[in-house]
Amino acid sequence: MTERAAPTTMHIGELADRTGLSNRTIRHYDEVGLLHPSGRTEGGFRLYTDTDLARLLIIRRMKPLGFTLEQ
Repeated sequence: MTERAAPTTMHIGELADRTGLSNRTIRHYDEVGLLHPSGRTEGGFRLYTDTDLARLLIIRRMKPLGFTLEQ
Protein backbone atom coordinates (compact mmCIF):
# COMPACT_ATOMS: atom_id res chain seq x y z
CA MET A 1 0.00 0.00 0.00
CA THR A 2 1.27 3.49 -0.76
CA GLU A 3 0.94 6.43 1.55
CA ARG A 4 -0.47 9.68 0.30
CA ALA A 5 1.95 12.55 0.45
CA ALA A 6 0.80 15.73 2.11
CA PRO A 7 -0.19 18.34 -0.46
CA THR A 8 2.55 20.76 -1.37
CA THR A 9 1.77 24.24 -0.15
CA MET A 10 3.03 27.64 -1.17
CA HIS A 11 2.79 31.13 0.23
CA ILE A 12 1.02 33.93 -1.62
CA GLY A 13 4.29 35.26 -3.09
CA GLU A 14 5.05 31.97 -4.83
CA LEU A 15 1.47 31.71 -6.05
CA ALA A 16 1.74 35.25 -7.44
CA ASP A 17 5.01 34.40 -9.21
CA ARG A 18 3.55 31.23 -10.73
CA THR A 19 0.40 32.96 -12.00
CA GLY A 20 1.71 36.38 -12.96
CA LEU A 21 -0.82 38.05 -10.67
CA SER A 22 -0.04 40.40 -7.81
CA ASN A 23 -0.34 39.53 -4.14
CA ARG A 24 -2.96 42.27 -3.91
CA THR A 25 -5.09 40.68 -6.65
CA ILE A 26 -4.93 37.28 -4.95
CA ARG A 27 -5.93 38.81 -1.60
CA HIS A 28 -8.82 40.61 -3.36
CA TYR A 29 -10.01 37.31 -4.85
CA ASP A 30 -9.99 35.90 -1.31
CA GLU A 31 -12.01 38.86 -0.01
CA VAL A 32 -14.70 38.48 -2.70
CA GLY A 33 -14.87 34.68 -2.29
CA LEU A 34 -13.28 33.51 -5.56
CA LEU A 35 -10.25 31.80 -4.09
CA HIS A 36 -9.76 30.98 -0.45
CA PRO A 37 -6.42 29.71 0.82
CA SER A 38 -6.37 26.01 1.65
CA GLY A 39 -4.82 26.77 5.00
CA ARG A 40 -2.86 29.16 7.14
CA THR A 41 0.39 28.96 9.02
CA GLU A 42 0.47 29.40 12.79
CA GLY A 43 1.45 33.00 12.09
CA GLY A 44 -1.62 33.53 9.90
CA PHE A 45 0.07 33.48 6.48
CA ARG A 46 -2.06 32.10 3.66
CA LEU A 47 -1.14 28.68 2.26
CA TYR A 48 -2.17 27.55 -1.20
CA THR A 49 -2.04 24.14 -2.90
CA ASP A 50 -1.65 23.09 -6.52
CA THR A 51 -5.46 22.84 -6.66
CA ASP A 52 -5.67 26.51 -5.67
CA LEU A 53 -3.07 27.32 -8.33
CA ALA A 54 -5.14 25.54 -11.00
CA ARG A 55 -8.30 27.39 -9.94
CA LEU A 56 -6.50 30.73 -10.03
CA LEU A 57 -5.15 30.02 -13.51
CA ILE A 58 -8.69 29.30 -14.71
CA ILE A 59 -9.92 32.57 -13.18
CA ARG A 60 -7.06 34.43 -14.87
CA ARG A 61 -7.86 32.87 -18.27
CA MET A 62 -11.56 33.72 -18.02
CA LYS A 63 -11.11 37.41 -17.23
CA PRO A 64 -9.99 38.47 -20.76
CA LEU A 65 -13.00 36.59 -22.17
CA GLY A 66 -15.29 39.18 -20.60
CA PHE A 67 -16.44 37.23 -17.54
CA THR A 68 -17.08 39.34 -14.46
CA LEU A 69 -15.77 38.26 -11.07
CA GLU A 70 -19.33 37.37 -10.05
CA GLN A 71 -19.77 35.04 -13.02
